[in-house]
Amino acid sequence: MHTLSFICCLIIVFGFIVMYKNWNWATHLTFFIVQIIIGYIVIILHAGKLSLPIDLTITMFVGVSLIHIKHKRLLRYRTSALFIKRLYYIAFKLLLFMVACAYISLIPVGINVIFYWVAAIMFSAFFTFICYVLCSSAFLNVTYHQNFDVIVILGAGIFTNQVTPMLAKRLDKALELYQLYPNAQIIVSGGQGPDEPISEALAMYRYLVHNNVNPSAITMEDQSTSTFENIKYTKALIEHYYENEPNILCVTSQFHIMRALRFGQKLNIKLKGVGSHTPYPFFEIALIRDFLAIMYQYKLLLTIYFATLFWACMMALWHIPSM
Repeated sequence: MHTLSFICCLIIVFGFIVMYKNWNWATHLTFFIVQIIIGYIVIILHAGKLSLPIDLTITMFVGVSLIHIKHKRLLRYRTSALFIKRLYYIAFKLLLFMVACAYISLIPVGINVIFYWVAAIMFSAFFTFICYVLCSSAFLNVTYHQNFDVIVILGAGIFTNQVTPMLAKRLDKALELYQLYPNAQIIVSGGQGPDEPISEALAMYRYLVHNNVNPSAITMEDQSTSTFENIKYTKALIEHYYENEPNILCVTSQFHIMRALRFGQKLNIKLKGVGSHTPYPFFEIALIRDFLAIMYQYKLLLTIYFATLFWACMMALWHIPSM
């Protein structure tokens, strides 16, 4: 076992424990990115040596175990248990594809390096997804020891004049936080889509007022139609009303919070994030979709990694003659 690979895996396990414990370290995108970069280094080392990444596989098993321990209550209820079942079914199909590519790469043909590379990418995706789930779950129970001037609630699609269960979870989380920061201004962010009867911001405004929030404490941002626009237009509102940069807390679903913070980085607005629970029907789809969306925001990193990984795969299989 390569010494550097083993040390990297120990660092990753420590990172998993930090995420599991919900330490504030874990609620930073930089922590998440450093974690996956270290994992990618391990994968490149093993790919270049044509060796099985047993150490990282064990590390990933530790991560999955921590997720199950942290969310063991999910197995007690039918809807959440079905969610886990559906998620594992998707993972099983992807695992079969990865194993098939790895097996084909052992055949001495000219394109075996492509299958080896794809298998390594699939393994990387499993590792990255475990990091993503652990990190996003850390936002669910995080506590910040500071006061906040603004609580931003991001919208989600609605089908009637009422908020959906997922959006209600975000608003309920914001109401809990508002009890801690009663002097904070609440910004509800969400426009009106073509299939929505009213704007998401108006639906959220009504929900908060119905739950005894003073209307004067709520500001509506009702022009945005995407997460990026949520943050962009909210930033414009904050700059209009505040001379000095306030402390801002962003509330959205736990699977969605990392993408919101990433857009905050891009738009140069400092956000802290808190995630809310998500109803379990179709949760796996939302989880995978936002996982792919957050990784898309790091295109340069992935391009460099995939290119380096392909080079390592070529060097590892160089000795196999092509037909």
